[in-house]
Amino acid sequence: MFPHVSTEALVCALVLSEEGNLVRTGVRLHTSRANASRKLKMLQKGWNVELFHKTLNGFELTEQGHASMRDIREAVKHIRRAFDHAVYVAVKNRRPFRIGHSLYMHEKILPFLQQQQTPGSGFTRLCLKADTTVHLKARVLRGDLHIGFGVAPVVDKDLWVATVLEEYFSMCIPADHPFKDKLRLSAHDLVNETIYWMPRTAHPAFYDQVVHYLHGVGIHSYNLQEARAIIQGIDLAAHKLGIALVPQSASRFHRTGVLFKPLTDKLIKIETVLFVRRDQMHGEVKEFVNSLLAALQPAKVEL
Repeated sequence: MFPHVSTEALVCALVLSEEGNLVRTGVRLHTSRANASRKLKMLQKGWNVELFHKTLNGFELTEQGHASMRDIREAVKHIRRAFDHAVYVAVKNRRPFRIGHSLYMHEKILPFLQQQQTPGSGFTRLCLKADTTVHLKARVLRGDLHIGFGVAPVVDKDLWVATVLEEYFSMCIPADHPFKDKLRLSAHDLVNETIYWMPRTAHPAFYDQVVHYLHGVGIHSYNLQEARAIIQGIDLAAHKLGIALVPQSASRFHRTGVLFKPLTDKLIKIETVLFVRRDQMHGEVKEFVNSLLAALQPAKVEL
């Protein structure tokens, strides 16, 4: 009979093989060194195999350990996938209908979502969750959310992705800024300005696209500062600490002391995309997606 092996013990062995140290293994697993050591001993005793031997610097894999670690890594991956799938199946059968959205998505989407919650629309159970595109993608894949609205690019073989709306950028500047009388600004105008912009962690791929373009027109990295949200960037501009790079629709955030100037550069824009797990594109989810695309996609030409 196959010996009993806990998932925690397998994970402990896997992390130890990467760290080579029980203290660091315990830190990564949010447990004590003693607990990590105990799990490792239980695993080796249960298998009657020595996976590690102790050295002056910590732990190293034995020949048997090297032979087993690839299979342990695959086993842990399958266990995690099975857990995620179980959570997904459990969550998808609950109510309400969960939709995640980025704070950088197009302004026309929230009114549409509100409209779907009116009596007789068929979607009266909508529950909206705001998050970064990166986190929304993970939550949709995990089954925590039915649908996500984020910023392109969103790429994953398990996701169905469609561009819904597009918009260009504006600059939010202090009301007494030297550019106050200009109708529009170009990126070249901003070379010597402190620019508040989204943090890279919010969406690395999109961030890199925009920053690569800004570097190309002469804007240096040290000119770019983080604003955790659009409204924070606007507030910083209002306090004359710099200017904020924001979507054109950000002008809906009424704030005294600032002006919004459209950016003439058309090579950078924000694409709001909708993404759903491919295996969930049926029933209520598909009906919702089709309703949204029919209502909003004609607006894509309004750039």
